Amino acid sequence: MAIRRVLAAEILGMAWESLRTHKMRSALTVLGIVIGITTVVGVTSLIRGFDSTITGRIQGMGPDTAFVARFTIQSLTSGTAFRELFARPDITPADARALGDLLTVKKVSVIYQDQRSSAWYQGHRTASPLTLQGVAPEFLEASDIEIEYGRMLSAVDERERADVALLGATPARALFGNNQPIGRRFRIRGREYRVIGVTKKRAISGLLGSAADNFILVPSSNFRKLFGPRAGDPTMIVRAADGVETETMVDDVEALMRIRHGLRADQINDFDILTQEAIMDLWRQISTAFFLVMVALSSVALMVGGVGVMAIMLVSVTERTREIGIRKAIGARNGDILYQFLAESAALAAAGGAIGVAIGSAIGYAIYWVTGFPVSLPWWSFAIPVAFSSIIGIFFGIYPASRAARLDPVDALRYE
Repeated sequence: MAIRRVLAAEILGMAWESLRTHKMRSALTVLGIVIGITTVVGVTSLIRGFDSTITGRIQGMGPDTAFVARFTIQSLTSGTAFRELFARPDITPADARALGDLLTVKKVSVIYQDQRSSAWYQGHRTASPLTLQGVAPEFLEASDIEIEYGRMLSAVDERERADVALLGATPARALFGNNQPIGRRFRIRGREYRVIGVTKKRAISGLLGSAADNFILVPSSNFRKLFGPRAGDPTMIVRAADGVETETMVDDVEALMRIRHGLRADQINDFDILTQEAIMDLWRQISTAFFLVMVALSSVALMVGGVGVMAIMLVSVTERTREIGIRKAIGARNGDILYQFLAESAALAAAGGAIGVAIGSAIGYAIYWVTGFPVSLPWWSFAIPVAFSSIIGIFFGIYPASRAARLDPVDALRYE
């Protein structure tokens, strides 16, 4: 047993020495593997980070909440023509008032949204992407947002189109730090707003948790005044009444919206209703499809890298034919030669995998620090790529290794 350990250590040592002697050749050989693993690790870290954040936000909606909109990504992914989508009627505040009268509905709020705005206060600026939302006074009860201190937007604010704002935890900290923001004035799009409240930080998973609180709420009437015709289509957030099943509420909302839009029984909906479950299913489909596409593309680079490993190992066998003959002449078995070359190809590929993991991780974290885009790198995201690249090295190294093992020692010693 001890002899086998010594022999294995010697074989690994010889494999490492061979790779160290030909640094440039080894580096060029594993370039494809480096590119493939870098792509897998970098993209996976971003997808997982974004997935954890989006999943947290969707779960934060609550199972009794639904969104009603002119069209959503659900319609876009279903293959509905753009012409048909843009021909749909707008969602209006009157729709929200009508839905609010349903017995199965607890609260309804209209939401206008813009993600191109920034807020300023005495040289301090909010981080991007800031979400500016125009909401109705009922928004607090229809959503998962809670007030930390101050007050919510009121019916008076909505009626008077008041220049008041409720800050999320992130912009409150960015603009005012540890200072009390209530009553202070800041600017959005050249217009001055007075702070009336700050929301509690939401418990969102993922490294981008702070982005879930990077929003500012203003009255929906003020939002329409600020943006005018560019205010866009609103979305309605609808919460089921206490004790009412979400499916029952959705059925009532769908029926009333169809009546308001004058749809016949044989016509499909000209609006979308999304529940938490529907959004989760849709997001899983999108993220899974994107991940599989990235894996397929990176697999091409890995295959190229594997072929490169096989080619360079065949060259190595030819260059070291006399060395193989000498080793066999002094007692090395075919298995020893086979293991040595397999160890070299596996080490070569594993080194490429480790470099790819390092570069992919660095790219992921660099994107996070520069843009705030979330990343997630659990321990297995390092181990699996290195192990997989080693397997690639072994698979593509089997032919060169077996060719080396089958060499006749007499012919090998005669080789020049």
